[in-house]
This record gives sequence, C-alpha cells and structure tokens, in this order.
Amino acid sequence: MLEDLWLLIVIFVIFIVILISYSSKKFDFVTISLLCCFTAGTITGVVKGLDITNFISFIEFEAIIVILCMSIITKIAQDSNILEFLAVKLFKISKGNRRIFFYLLCLITTLLAAIISDVVVVLILAPVVIRLCRFLKTRAGTYLLGMTICINIGSIITPFSSGENIIISAAFRLDTAYFIIYYWIFSFFLLFITAFLIDKFQLSKEPQIEDIQKKYVLDLIDAKVMISNKKMFHFNSIAIIITIILFAILPLLYLTAAFSAFLLVLINRKFTKKKMSEFLKDIEWEIIFFFISLYVVVGCLGVAGFENLFKNIPFQTLNPFLVSLIILLLVSFVSGVVANTPTALVFIPIVNLLITPVIDGGFGFPSVPLYYALIIAVNIGGNLIPQGAACDVMTLKIAQNNNVENLNFKRLLKVGATFAIIHIVLSIAYLPLLLLFSG
Repeated sequence: MLEDLWLLIVIFVIFIVILISYSSKKFDFVTISLLCCFTAGTITGVVKGLDITNFISFIEFEAIIVILCMSIITKIAQDSNILEFLAVKLFKISKGNRRIFFYLLCLITTLLAAIISDVVVVLILAPVVIRLCRFLKTRAGTYLLGMTICINIGSIITPFSSGENIIISAAFRLDTAYFIIYYWIFSFFLLFITAFLIDKFQLSKEPQIEDIQKKYVLDLIDAKVMISNKKMFHFNSIAIIITIILFAILPLLYLTAAFSAFLLVLINRKFTKKKMSEFLKDIEWEIIFFFISLYVVVGCLGVAGFENLFKNIPFQTLNPFLVSLIILLLVSFVSGVVANTPTALVFIPIVNLLITPVIDGGFGFPSVPLYYALIIAVNIGGNLIPQGAACDVMTLKIAQNNNVENLNFKRLLKVGATFAIIHIVLSIAYLPLLLLFSG
C-alpha cells in the first residue's frame, strides 16, 4: 500500500507538470507531455510489471479517431467558405437590425460549435463580424462577446463538439441520441437566456446604427462573393449536413467520422487537387499526441490506485442530487483554472466509480445526472476566466489584433465569469429534472 501511495504521488506530480507545460506558451508542451508520458509509463511498468500492450490499452482510440476525422471535416468546411457565407447571409437576413443579427449570430455560433472546432468557428467568424461592424461604423466587441460565450453552450449539444466531449462520450459510450434526449432542451434554453441578457445589459447600451449606413452595407455586401468555388461549396454543404444526420442516427461515432472524412477527401480532390497527405499536414498533431500522453498518464494513475482514494469517501451517505452537485461545482471550478481535456480525463474514473453498481465495488448512483454534471461543468466552466477556454483566448487575440476598442481582457473576464456563474446556477436548477428522468 505504501509503495502504491509513493507511485500515485509520483504519477500525479508528472500529471501536474503536463498541465503546467500546457498552460504556458513558454514551454514546448508536446515534448514535455511525451517525455512525462514515457517517464510515467517506465516507472509504472517497472513497479507494476506492465508491458506495451497495457499502455496501449489506456488510450481511447475511438476518441482519437473522432478528433482526427473531425479535424479533416473542419478543414474541408473551412476551405469551402461555408462559415464566411453564413455570417454574411445572417446579416442580409437581419436587414441590418442589430438585435436580430445578434440573436442569429449567437444561434449559428452555437450550432457551428456543436459540429466543428470552437477555435475554428472564432477564427473564421470573428474577422467577418469585425469587418461588418466597421462597415456599419459600430463597435464589434459585444458581438464577439456573445459569440465566445455561446460557443461554450454549443459544446454541450453533441458528443463530437469538443475534445473533452469526444473523450467523455467514448469513455461512457454516449451517442448523439443521448445528447438530444438529455441536453438539447436545456442547451437551447441556456442559449436564449444568454442572448437575451447580453442584449438587454450589453448590446442595448451600444450606439444605434444609422439607417443610411445599414442600407449602404446591405447594398454593398453579397454573400455569394464569399464563395470561391460554387460546386465545392454546394457539395460540401450537403455532405456535411448528411454527416451530421449520420452522427444522429448511427451509434458508432468513430466509424461515421472516419467514413465521412475519407469520403469527403476523395470527392474534394477534383476541386482542390489535395491528397490525404496534405490534409494530414493541417491537422493539429500536437493536440493528438497531447491527448495520447494524457491517456497514458491517467491510465498510470488508475493502476497506481487513483480510484481507491475515493472508495474510502462515504459517498453512500449522500443522496444522488448532492453527489451530482458536488461533481458539477468541482469540475466547473477545476475546468475554469485548468484545461478542459485534462479535467475530463481526471474526473472520468471518479464518475465511473460513482455509477458502478455496489456489487462491483462502486457506489451505484444513477448515471444520467452524473454524466450531465461532468459534461456541463467541463464545458461551461471554461468561461470563469478567459484562459480556461481556447475560444475565449482566440477571440481576445483577434479583437486585440484588429484594435476592437470595446473588448479587452477585463471586460471578457467580468462578463464571462458572470455568465459562467449564471450557467452553473441554471445547471444546478435543472439537476432535479434529470434525477426524475433517471428514476
């Protein structure tokens, strides 16, 4: 037991080193993560007598495949100018009405974040919004603020929306239908409340846009101009919609993602002349290897007895609501100060222990509220501070690079933290309903 405790402390220190390297730009986090991964593996292997097959079994390859393939699909959508077209089209539909445009922007941002990488959504939509606001002679900060807060809401709509959702869904075998049943009503309610509050307390204080400027911009811009290749745009738009439908009806997300990504690459070759090797160059391999390193280190924590630390906690004296509440608050706080993916990986074995039947050594709590607490908290907790979510950091960077005067770190911190608290409170209020669902 003493040997296991020593091993657990060493592996946990290694895990902390990975988190520190990931949270600072001064470090080469990929190299450090891989070094920590092999160090943890070597120590654990020697102490526990493990071999390479054991370490490979720690890696959730289903999640890695989904992340990899969604990166390819996201790149194809990016090359097809689909997102730019949508942003300009929304403005045309709103006829220059800032309130309608803001609500439509929040809606489309949420839906897009449910499908593709949140950072990509910001990278493409934010510059378009800034340009539109400059044409209108108005400030873009509030629109960008609404976008980045709503992106985190979009992350709870599907199991393939973010790296942490993919990892959690792969660990607990959750499909799109599960998310539709348990999260959609709450997600869209959260979206409406968020857009309404930002409109009432932020957007309404902005100066009105002059009618003559609206007319000028509406006459000037054309959504079709954003499309560089019409055939590729139309084909990929339809293909991505079909892919989303397949995600909703097929249970094996990784197979659907792989089939869709590879088929899209083959068909798009006649438009872009790109081979798979070129798409693979655009993938953020550092994130893939970071995830693999985390899987191995967290697996080593498990072997060292990480779950045993929680077996001695008298969770059985608490009711399901209190246990779910503790997980929701704890994960929200941790994901606010630590990257979301490591937070998810650390809490997955804890939640798994809590839902495991008593006869098998667990606590036997209902799974529905605990899955909800983990997924909701790991996604919305990132808004507590800007550094807690990659999309917040990217939004702030784009705003600063484009000299957006009414969005800075202080405003994003204040408004983001306020909405994170509001979202957490509303999430707690929704917990009793999920307990009714779980019987």
